[in-house]
Amino acid sequence: MSTQFELRTLISEEMADLLDGYFFEIESAHWGVMQKEINDPYEVFGIFAGKAEALESLAELRIEFPKLPETFTETVIEDADWQNAYKEFVKPWNDRQLHWIPLWDRDKLETPAEAAIVYLDAGMAFGTGAHETTRLCARRLQDYRDAHTNRLNTLEVIDAGCGSGVLALSASVLGFKKILGFDFDPEAIVVCGSNAVENPHIAKLDFEVADLEKGLKGRQADLLLANIQTDVLIPHSDHVVQGVRSGGTLALSGILVKELDQVSEHYQAKFAELRPKDIISVDSRQDGEWGDLLFVLS
Repeated sequence: MSTQFELRTLISEEMADLLDGYFFEIESAHWGVMQKEINDPYEVFGIFAGKAEALESLAELRIEFPKLPETFTETVIEDADWQNAYKEFVKPWNDRQLHWIPLWDRDKLETPAEAAIVYLDAGMAFGTGAHETTRLCARRLQDYRDAHTNRLNTLEVIDAGCGSGVLALSASVLGFKKILGFDFDPEAIVVCGSNAVENPHIAKLDFEVADLEKGLKGRQADLLLANIQTDVLIPHSDHVVQGVRSGGTLALSGILVKELDQVSEHYQAKFAELRPKDIISVDSRQDGEWGDLLFVLS
């Protein structure tokens, strides 16, 4: 059995917010922030193949965050032990009809007969739906479904930067028929395939390796979901704005609350420039330090 090397320490809530945003933006496959229960302290942890790699990564992290605690607990762990420990921090989640359930809880939880269920494996790199930004998108997806129940067979949904595929899988289990997910990272698409296999009750979906330019070239969605960080959303906004069909909806997430005005103003200006005939309405929601933006075209 192989082993891994873990670094872990307690941090303040303020530091937890800063690190959580940073790890999300760099799409860290090694570092994470956890709080076991709502009243428990926050912890930052990193999982690495060996001690040298761990200490090198910690040194790099200290450059960005010099106020990190001086002392980290160092632990050599078995892969199986880490997976079991990680399960404690990944909880089922639901909103209205949609339920996200970790694989290890598949046979333990009772759900309503009408539940739309997506089973997900744990993974640090591409997410299990636990992040606030993914949940913001999922709520927008359900809002859109509730408003268009008579057209689910014809409406096209694109999950741009699909990560683990949770939003694309959710769209399918909620009744949409035309769905595409893409991500620039080939490993993410492998994870999408693995999650799809664990959900045989969900129709086979199309996932592909592509960045925003390639993934949206020649395509327009009725609902375009983009749970992507601000430093990607802004420079690639032309592709995103053109990727929505007239009369369609664009849901952006992955945005820190402090960045909402900047992203909103940028996208409104881009719509005015590239889609001057479309009338745009804008809405925003917040979950913790994260926010989303909804642009509805008419």
